[in-house]
Amino acid sequence: MYHFFLGEMELPLAPEKYSLRLPKKSEVLTMADGHEVALARPCGLREISFEMLLPYFAESPLLKDGIKVYRPIHYLNELSEWAKSGEARRLIIYRTLPSGEEIFNTNMLVILDGYQVIEAADLGFDVKVAIALREYAAPVTRRY
Repeated sequence: MYHFFLGEMELPLAPEKYSLRLPKKSEVLTMADGHEVALARPCGLREISFEMLLPYFAESPLLKDGIKVYRPIHYLNELSEWAKSGEARRLIIYRTLPSGEEIFNTNMLVILDGYQVIEAADLGFDVKVAIALREYAAPVTRRY
């Protein structure tokens, strides 16, 4: 079982899948004689993307017991406020086996890179939102 939290907001349904991408920053240079040289660089900030379904009715059979569910507009307003603020929030993905045993978890600060609201006839009154997050790294200033 998966539980997804974006800041204080728990998603009503865990996404079907999510993607975590670690972009590489290495470069390949071509020397004057035609040979190529690889310059290793540290990886970039992790990028996370997923689609979340926001059910309109709290009686949806897809929902897990014990999770407080709001109407889609509540979650859309939260995302809008987050986008306006530009602040970093904690992404927590909590994984457990059916027995309740905890597996590995994800816990990281992220910023909202963007989101897209998807409404379609086959969703009925439910709303789907595609979200793109990027790992947050606080700026570090150094004095020399």
